[in-house]
Amino acid sequence: MQVSRSLASWPVAALWTVLVALAGCTAAVDPAPEGCPAGMAQIEGTCVDRWEAHLAGQSPFEVPTAGVARTAAGVIPQGYVSGDVAAAACAAAGKRLCTSTEWLRACQGPTARVYPYGADYQPSACNEGRRTHPVVELFGDSADWSMRQMNDPRLNQLPGTVDATGANPACVSAEGVYDLHGNLHEWVADPEGTFRGGFYVDATINGEGCLYRTTAHGRAYHDYSTGFRCCADAR
Repeated sequence: MQVSRSLASWPVAALWTVLVALAGCTAAVDPAPEGCPAGMAQIEGTCVDRWEAHLAGQSPFEVPTAGVARTAAGVIPQGYVSGDVAAAACAAAGKRLCTSTEWLRACQGPTARVYPYGADYQPSACNEGRRTHPVVELFGDSADWSMRQMNDPRLNQLPGTVDATGANPACVSAEGVYDLHGNLHEWVADPEGTFRGGFYVDATINGEGCLYRTTAHGRAYHDYSTGFRCCADAR
């Protein structure tokens, strides 16, 4: 339809009709996830963050003690986070940590893929396999692998370490969830302490693809490699 006169001259009622129609068109093109907040995928009744979490207004390179979880593309995700702080940050956002079952389903998709992107390993799909460990690169012969060194804010600022969320477009699950393999480990809701998925140096030692799982640390543990994402029950 062509508009032959300035919108400023239109009656208010006519303008309102046009705005309502445009809003309806927008909703049809870009609908909100069914029963889930924006930025989440709906997977069998569970809402799952599409991207690894960051903390609102905080540096992703510092050890956090609290915060509110957010998810978005193109953001450096929060490392250096403990399982306890990750759980509290999800709760502050009205969400929760994913259970191990929910996390695994999001990674494997409806057909139980080995990797989020498929059955066969693709070495360039996800951010994993960095040749030099950042602790060794930063500290060299003086590396003692202490908590002080493992939580140094410079580690994840070295080139070729953590990527922004969604920076690896091939590293995506069947339902549009990114970076479940590599980039940062992700805490899940295990009271004994478990993180999944591997990180940018190693995503193979503790399991293949989506089955990668680390259980060696309690929930209070944190280092440069530990991150998280949140889940919620679909409405």
